[in-house]
Amino acid sequence: MRFSVIAGPRQRPDLGQPAAEAWRLYVEDAVRAEELGFDAVMVGEHHFTFASGTSAPLVMLAEIAARTERVRVGTSVLCLPFHNPLRLAEDIAAVDVVSNGRFDLGVGVGSQYEEFETFGIPPEERFGRTWEALDVIERCFSGEEEFTHEGRYFRFPNVRWILPPVQERIPIFWGGFGPQGVRRAAERGYHLIASDVTGVYERTMRELGRRPEEHYVGFVTMVSVGRSRDEAWQAIGDAATWVNNVYALRRGLDGTLPPESSRIEPEALREASEQDRRIALFMPVADTVEGVLERLLPMARGERGLITHMGIEFRPPGTRSEDAVRSMRLFAQEVMPVLRAEAATARPGPGASIGETTTAK
Repeated sequence: MRFSVIAGPRQRPDLGQPAAEAWRLYVEDAVRAEELGFDAVMVGEHHFTFASGTSAPLVMLAEIAARTERVRVGTSVLCLPFHNPLRLAEDIAAVDVVSNGRFDLGVGVGSQYEEFETFGIPPEERFGRTWEALDVIERCFSGEEEFTHEGRYFRFPNVRWILPPVQERIPIFWGGFGPQGVRRAAERGYHLIASDVTGVYERTMRELGRRPEEHYVGFVTMVSVGRSRDEAWQAIGDAATWVNNVYALRRGLDGTLPPESSRIEPEALREASEQDRRIALFMPVADTVEGVLERLLPMARGERGLITHMGIEFRPPGTRSEDAVRSMRLFAQEVMPVLRAEAATARPGPGASIGETTTAK
């Protein structure tokens, strides 16, 4: 079982929080994650919207990599339709070099109307652009010194690749739930930053003779650990509600606005989280150590499907530092060891061959 601190690095302008302060706090969390024994830190990407992601995830990860030695650094996720894949591959290789082979590439197709509108990318092209971008990126890291790419969306003549990454193969994580994308990710041997809700990933892997349990599969969960359930909820309730409403009230990719009735109220979210009913995209787990274990142990044991990767968000935008730090420490010291032991008993976890350790060329 891998435990990652996954962050949606974003300031809260409604609370008067400067972007520089938010950036600093998320980087400090990542350094703290290494000290506390987490396996990886991952940050998201979004543009022109206050959805949970930074517009410069690779820059943030380069800073984190320079300040750490062991913890893996990755994206959760890069929105590939908005990138020149050749230029992106160069930056990916650079972060892998800075981290000495600790980089994981999580990718997705984008989800925010404002991004497609401002970049001028038709939303209906998002899957085609993403898969072609992945073709280019993987070819850049294939060992070829020179190649030409002729595709539907990109044309790159006479690519002379001069910056090989440290890793022989950079792990790629697919961030999506749709069965077609999940199937294609499984066929390519990618990991999954999502729950395998349809079972397509596991079935496809087994049909191809692969062991899905030797890959990383799992979605992000907001977690707050307190001395009481009330303390834990007070620490994360406002921030979790804010993030969920950013998504609940966002425009559709056709530009239409949802009804105001889509707004989620804090008490409704709290009641739903306690009863484990999915009324929102991100359901927080806010409780004591014992309560958090009660909620997460079924996942570690495999009772809710294949899960080999727990991505934990301790600081949704607006969370106070003292609350985020307390949750991280309590989770690392009292929750994570129990979950790790249960997961090891339930099934063998992913091994060094897919990124537990650095593989140098």
